[in-house]
Amino acid sequence: MSDVRGGTSVEIKHGMKDEATHVPASEFARAAESHGARGGGGRGRGPRRSTLSRIAAWMGRPGVGLFLLGAALAFGVLGASDRLGAALRGMRQVNQISVKGVAEMDLTSDRGSWWGVVRARAATLPEAYANLEKSAESLRAFVIGRGIPADAITVASVSISREMKLDEKGNATNDVERFVLSQSIGITSTEVQVVRAIANDSTALIKQGVEVESGSPVFKVSTIEEAKLRLLEQATANALERAKTLARGSGNSVGKLANASQGTFQILARGSTSSSEWGGEYDTSTIDKTARVVVTLDYNVD
Repeated sequence: MSDVRGGTSVEIKHGMKDEATHVPASEFARAAESHGARGGGGRGRGPRRSTLSRIAAWMGRPGVGLFLLGAALAFGVLGASDRLGAALRGMRQVNQISVKGVAEMDLTSDRGSWWGVVRARAATLPEAYANLEKSAESLRAFVIGRGIPADAITVASVSISREMKLDEKGNATNDVERFVLSQSIGITSTEVQVVRAIANDSTALIKQGVEVESGSPVFKVSTIEEAKLRLLEQATANALERAKTLARGSGNSVGKLANASQGTFQILARGSTSSSEWGGEYDTSTIDKTARVVVTLDYNVD
């Protein structure tokens, strides 16, 4: 027999018989606490509630059952939403195709520039400067003789350095042995072949006693932006053809464009095998170049 009017109850079985008595959880907790106070207090100064009595007391509080039910439902909803989101992402991935498009175009540099340096050395500064003027004029005449107009030549300012005398141990002293003057002379021209010839042949002036150093010429294309737009159009068309080929192979068709991004834009030396997709490159050492662009397109698949 049991008489439970409210709250949570605890079922107690007696011996081997199939009989049980329902005891309210609050009474069960008080009994357990009393039992702990009498015999299970341990070495502490006051009575301690056992773990079982605390659980029973907590379960006997109003609203605990509803709290546990709500928590279980909340965790269930969260798990279901995660699975649904993963499923939707998977559907989007399955219904799209990603392809790369590539286009190349041969270009020819239409502008070249070059810098050369002349030097002169002497024991006195005026003598060094006079020697520098002669060397600079020799290089300037050489450039003009190759077809570059005088107004296209740039002459930089003079730089001065000193070479110090050494003592018997090879250490530098405070006495100047000679002055070293240098001056840069540069050109910019649309005659790129002439610029290259000057860069290659200017050091022949060394035979005449002119100390000259030739820098590396730089060749650029002035119509880069126009070429880039044409290449992007061609690369996009190439990517679309690849997408159609892949879709037909799986029995589908290409839908609307979902996303587009430009990859690297490279200007390479003609015949270069460089194919980096992570960084741009602009070759300026050669006249004949190849421009290359890569795009990535994502299409919906119907």
